[in-house]
Amino acid sequence: MTSYKPIKLFLFRKLREILPLFLIIPSIIFLTVFIVGSLVSLFFYVGDISRAFVKIVSRVDFQVAYLRTLRIALIVALITTVLAYPVAFYVLHMNYRARQIMKALIWLPVMINPIVRGYGWMIILGRHGLVNSLLLTLGIIKEPIKLLYTEVAMIFGLTELFFPFMFISLLSAMENISDETIMAAYSLGANTFKVFKDVVMPLSIKGYVFGVTIVVTGCSTAYTTPTLLGGPQNATLSMLLADYVAIFLDWRSACVIALIILATVLIVSEVASIIVKKR
Repeated sequence: MTSYKPIKLFLFRKLREILPLFLIIPSIIFLTVFIVGSLVSLFFYVGDISRAFVKIVSRVDFQVAYLRTLRIALIVALITTVLAYPVAFYVLHMNYRARQIMKALIWLPVMINPIVRGYGWMIILGRHGLVNSLLLTLGIIKEPIKLLYTEVAMIFGLTELFFPFMFISLLSAMENISDETIMAAYSLGANTFKVFKDVVMPLSIKGYVFGVTIVVTGCSTAYTTPTLLGGPQNATLSMLLADYVAIFLDWRSACVIALIILATVLIVSEVASIIVKKR
């Protein structure tokens, strides 16, 4: 009597091989239709992209907005680096329960509506807000200083928004470092600072690069927070894009700006990938 067990085993193995392909088909269709399709439609809508690109890039308002966007993104990346590295290293040494609580608390600002979060910063940084009132009480300043509708306010808001992303990226990388590696460094006489500088930082560089990529790209595309805290006089690329769509009704220029933002994000991601591969 013929045994069907080898045939069943063969079919089961083949099914396991092709099942992942069927599972990713919906994602491929979604990416093709809604992302690749939208990009192709942008190129067709712009038409002569070289002429439209030169027209936009030569405008002073675009140049100012582009440099401001990059400057703020890099400053926020630097601040979140300085803040997130020691916090992540401290949380790494907590027990599991405390670590989960700290993750939830640090991630809390991301779950708050961006408009509510922005208005909260407006109250804090206003002329009669918490910061000015505190500085006046301490006698550091004689009259309220302008903090709201400045780049400083935008940096505060974006730092609060993207700090959790940098923190999670670093903590995830640090959690992959074996306890034996850290204990070996301590047993060889290294103090906590040397362990952090010579062991943890080099081994968590991939997580750091990933975090920087998220922060820079996020700041480059953020709209609500810069609009509420910076105002129209401190326009970023996203704000300029919205103005071309809603105010100037210049969809062609808006498409070019969108493509420039996308290109900037892709360049940042590619540079980050190169850095990681070299490590």
